[in-house]
Parts: sequence; C-alpha cells; structure tokens
Amino acid sequence: MIYDFFYLLLFLTGLMVLVENRITRVITLLSVQGFLLVATVFKAHLANEMHTWLLVSLVLVFKAILTPWILFWTARNSDLGESSEPRFGYAVTAFFLVLGILLSILLTEQIHIFPTDTHRIGLIYVILLIYVGIIGFIVQRNWIALIAGFVVFENGIFALTMILDRGLPLGLEFGTFLDAILVIVASVVLKLNPLGLGEKKI
Repeated sequence: MIYDFFYLLLFLTGLMVLVENRITRVITLLSVQGFLLVATVFKAHLANEMHTWLLVSLVLVFKAILTPWILFWTARNSDLGESSEPRFGYAVTAFFLVLGILLSILLTEQIHIFPTDTHRIGLIYVILLIYVGIIGFIVQRNWIALIAGFVVFENGIFALTMILDRGLPLGLEFGTFLDAILVIVASVVLKLNPLGLGEKKI
C-alpha cells in the first residue's frame, strides 16, 4: 500500500505541472517527480540486485537532475516567456482531466487479472499520470511547458513498466529515458531559434 501513496504523489505532481503557469516551478516539479520515480523501481526489483541500483542511478541522473537542469538552462538562455497558460483555457483542460479520470476507472475495471502485488488504485494513478502528460503535450503553448508534458508522459510510461512487470530486459527500460534525448534536442532548437517557436518575453 505504501507504493500506492508514491503513485498518488506522482499523479499529483503531474497535475501540478499541468496547471502551474510559472515555468521555473514546472521544471522544479519535474525534478521532484524524478526523485519520486525511485520508489517505483523498488516496487518491481529487489534492493540487493545490481540491476535495481543501475535503474535508480539512471532515474536520478536523467529524470531528477539532467532533464530539469537542461530545461532550466534553456529557459534562462532563451527568449521564451516565463508564464504559460493552456491553449484552450483552464475550464476545457479541467473537463478533459475529469474525462480521463472516468475513463481510467472504467479501463481498470475491465482488467480482471492484475500482476502480483499490484493494486488497482495504484494502476489508476499511473494511467492518469500518463493521461495528464498527454494533455499537457497537447494544450500547452509555451514550448518549455509542452516539453514538460512529454516528460510527465514518459515518467508515467516508466512507472507503468515498473507496476505491471518484474525483471524487464534492461534494453526496454533504457527506452524510457529517451525523454532526456528529446529535451536536449529541443533545448538546442529553442536556443537557436527561440522567437520562432515560443512566446516573447513581456
């Protein structure tokens, strides 16, 4: 049950990333979410395995430190605005969020066989985290916030692989760190041509 609490915290930080309008706080929340992902590794792997600590190291380096640092660097060195608002407004965003909650509950109710030690409520939180990332990737106008939505989505995918299975091949788990590569590429693009892609500072 303690892991369900961490899944809830992951969902809540993803939700805060979606509704927060200050880019620096969005990036800080991504770093917090990266640290929370460490708990999901121990849900799927034993603490005395080298594989476990390799994954923990990757999570801390890529998701808790490197990705937020690159986003901070991009925000500080580009002409993108510090504030961000949803493209379609907060009311429409809230509607899609409520719709996603209902769909997640219905989806998990159709699953009759869960992996060992997996609670349905934890799975709902992870599915919602993925859904929140998708919403953020769609509705945001500021490019930093848009990338943050993708990072939340990738964090949700990583948490889902941890909650549904044990002992995944290391190559598959490496794939969940591709968000760092996207962030690096996108940051270079934003640095080279910030005004063509984002909002001007006021």
